[in-house]
Amino acid sequence: MPLLRTALVALAGLVAAMDAVHAQEWPAAKPVKIVVPFAPGGSSDQLARLLAPDLSATFGQQFYIENRAGSSGAIGAAQVAKSPPDGYTLVNAGSGPHLTGPAINPNIGYDPLNDFTHIAMLAADSYVLVANTALGAKSIDDLVKIGRGRILTSASPGAGSLGHLILERFKRSAKLNIQHVPSPNSGMQDLIGNHINLTLTTLLTAGLQIRGGLLVPLAVTSMARHPAYPDIPTFAEQGFPDVRGDTWFWLAGPGGMPPFVVRQLNQEVRRIVKTPKMQEQFNKLSLMTRDLDSAGVTKFVADEYAMWAPLAKEIGLRVQ
Repeated sequence: MPLLRTALVALAGLVAAMDAVHAQEWPAAKPVKIVVPFAPGGSSDQLARLLAPDLSATFGQQFYIENRAGSSGAIGAAQVAKSPPDGYTLVNAGSGPHLTGPAINPNIGYDPLNDFTHIAMLAADSYVLVANTALGAKSIDDLVKIGRGRILTSASPGAGSLGHLILERFKRSAKLNIQHVPSPNSGMQDLIGNHINLTLTTLLTAGLQIRGGLLVPLAVTSMARHPAYPDIPTFAEQGFPDVRGDTWFWLAGPGGMPPFVVRQLNQEVRRIVKTPKMQEQFNKLSLMTRDLDSAGVTKFVADEYAMWAPLAKEIGLRVQ
């Protein structure tokens, strides 16, 4: 037994020494890329650009953003899933490409649970249904009345996104004919220009336009009114309790990343998110946070997928 204890102590020391060596090697070799699988300007992009400078300062190496939009985030996510798991290619993972997208698209090209290393939680944003000013709707009741007997158009972050799935549930519950229009940045410019009627997007994406009176907010998808937008009622308040959901973002990388890299990134992201500077930014952008270790993030992703996949089947939404 003493010999076994000695061997275990020596092994633990060797592992610690190897981690120390690896810690010096990463990320010294080259800059670290964070893929944002959506167009610039949206929630995912803004959040990644808040995080990258602090990661660069912490690790003494540049963390830079690469926008790889397309297929509701699937193109960027697939790129990361197929990258070497060396810690130099990460992704701002989100509910669309990593949860609802795989649930409705059997040919998406990656496994959302096994093809990624889930590293650290970043933040969550609630969705809001907004209308252009020309539609004349001020509430969900107005929208239902206006929409009877006509075809409405609505964008979302893209086909297969959580916003798309929530939109499909709403139009079925409300018995409205709403044509989904996939569009970069949730079709904000098309909506402001009155080319489409609605969009279901995040509060972070639509906040400035709502406050500026360019768009009319009809309902939020959170369970309670959002503290930053107390005048916007929930779907539940307006008779649609099943229309709900928040979009989460977390830092991820290819499956099989070195544990020492995952530990460092998890610890640093959690530290950065708790700093007064970042908390001030999150409050300004109406974002929620959650503090989890890497194992907790992995469980969160699995639990969320288990919730949204059956919903996709219930609605019958399939993207080929």
